[in-house]
Amino acid sequence: MQVLTRLAPAKLNLTLRVAGRRADGFHELESLVTRLAFGDELAVARHEDGCYALTCDDPTLPADGSNLVLRAARALARAAGVNHGAAFTLRKRIPAGAGLGGGSSDAATALMALNELWDLGLSCVRLAELAALLGSDVPLFLHAPLCVLRGRGERIEDRPERCRAWAVLLLPPVHCSTPAVYAAWDRRPPLPERPPLESILAVLHDPAVLMERLFNDLEPAAFDIAPELARLAGRATALAGGPVRMTGSGAALFRLFADPAEAEAFAAQARAELGVRAEVARTATAE
Repeated sequence: MQVLTRLAPAKLNLTLRVAGRRADGFHELESLVTRLAFGDELAVARHEDGCYALTCDDPTLPADGSNLVLRAARALARAAGVNHGAAFTLRKRIPAGAGLGGGSSDAATALMALNELWDLGLSCVRLAELAALLGSDVPLFLHAPLCVLRGRGERIEDRPERCRAWAVLLLPPVHCSTPAVYAAWDRRPPLPERPPLESILAVLHDPAVLMERLFNDLEPAAFDIAPELARLAGRATALAGGPVRMTGSGAALFRLFADPAEAEAFAAQARAELGVRAEVARTATAE
C-alpha cells in the first residue's frame, strides 16, 4: 500500500494590521506571513473503497467528519469526480488555538498529498479554490513561503523575498478564541500608526532589527481576554532583552534569531525560567 508522509507546516504572522470591521462582520486585514519548517506530520494511505479514516495522537481533536482533513478529502473527491478513499494518520505538534494555522495547514497538506496519491493532476490554482471553501487560512499554505494576506485573508500576494531566521515559539497551555479576540479588538480604542509593509520587507535579512518593527494589532485584545498570556509576554520580553510577538489571534508567542545557537539558548532559558513549551524552528525559504 502506497503511503505519503508530508509536513503540514505552521505559519507565523510577522505583522497583522486590522483596518476595521467590514459591513459583512469580518475584519479588514493586512498580514505578512511566513511558513516554518516545523509542523504536524500527516501520513496518507490510499483506499479504493471510497471510505475515509483519521487517526490522531491528540485525543482532544475530533476524528469524525468535522475534521478539516476529512472535509478536504471529501471536497477533493467530489471536485475530481472520483470515488477513492484514504486513511490518514496525523501526528500533532502544532497546538490548537495557537495562531499557527495547524488545522488549516493539515487540510491544505491533505489536498496536496491526495492530488498526488490519487494521480489527479489538479493545478495549484484549482487546489487553492477548493482550499478557500474549507477556511480563509487554508489557501495560504498553497502559496509561497512568504506572502501577504489582505481582506479577510482571501486575497494572497506571493512575495519573492524570504525571511531567513530561526524562530523560537513559546507555546503556553492557553487557548485564544478567535471570535472573542476580535470582539475584544472591537471594544478597544484605536491603535498607534504601524510601520508600512515596505519598511518590514526592507529588514527581513536582519532578525534583530526586524523584531523591533513587527506588530500584531490583535495582541492587546488577546491580552485583555487572557491576562496570563500578557504576563508571559512581559516575562519573555524581559528574558529576551527585546520584543516578543504574538502570531495570529494567539496564543503562541515568538522571537526571531539569526543564529540557531542563540535561538536554542533562548528556548532552553524559556523552558527553565518561564516553564513553557518552547520549540525552535527555521523559517521556510523554499517551496
